[in-house]
Amino acid sequence: MQFKHIFILLNFVSLLVVADETNLFQSNYFTQSNHSLHSMQNKPDTKIYAGMNKDKDNTRMLEDGYDLMGTSSFQGPFVEPNQALKHAQSIQADVVFVYDRKMNEMTRSARLRQIHDEMKKDNKGEKNAVIEISEADLDKNSKFEFYATYWAKLPQPIFGVHVIKLVTKNSDTKEKQKEPGLKVIAVIKDSPAFKAGIEKGDVVLKLNDLNVDSPEDFSKVVQKNQGTKVSIKYIRDDEEKIATAELNKR
Repeated sequence: MQFKHIFILLNFVSLLVVADETNLFQSNYFTQSNHSLHSMQNKPDTKIYAGMNKDKDNTRMLEDGYDLMGTSSFQGPFVEPNQALKHAQSIQADVVFVYDRKMNEMTRSARLRQIHDEMKKDNKGEKNAVIEISEADLDKNSKFEFYATYWAKLPQPIFGVHVIKLVTKNSDTKEKQKEPGLKVIAVIKDSPAFKAGIEKGDVVLKLNDLNVDSPEDFSKVVQKNQGTKVSIKYIRDDEEKIATAELNKR
């Protein structure tokens, strides 16, 4: 009976330790959006994916109609990816990508030699000492770098592009100079911009003859003209072009 009580007590202490563990994906989370972005579903069926290439994954998500909610980044021992999923569910993300990289990669033979030397010291060099090694011993000193991105599905876009303001630095004066227009970094599939032929890499100069010099200006013009046809003046391969798009209305 005494052993049973001890077993129950140990299990209770173990549960307290697990409950008190910090979710590193949560504690190292940084919001990227300026607004309270989250899934349009009250209880989203959050998906988790192993990230392969950050830039390509980000572009694909933007083109598929998602926007970046935030990121997690930290270094340390291996953490189960389901911790990223739990945090993604808590912030109502639709999708989370997890990237991990082993930082101090050591071959198994090198790690075995290291453990052998450590245990020889513990056994004071005893020649016939039996050394038992587990998988946990082999991975004990492994250190990982983790990065996660959290995404929310957007409602139907009015126009359907993600743009940034390009800034160049003068090689002589070192001063920063803003380039005209806005560079398209992603076009949402099947959006008005997509149907108008706008492509990633284009530089949008004007909407309805109105200059768009910042993402904020661009958003205001799009919002004001939703449900109407607009002309788009843009540059592709150093050549000015004009297209027409019929904007959606929300």
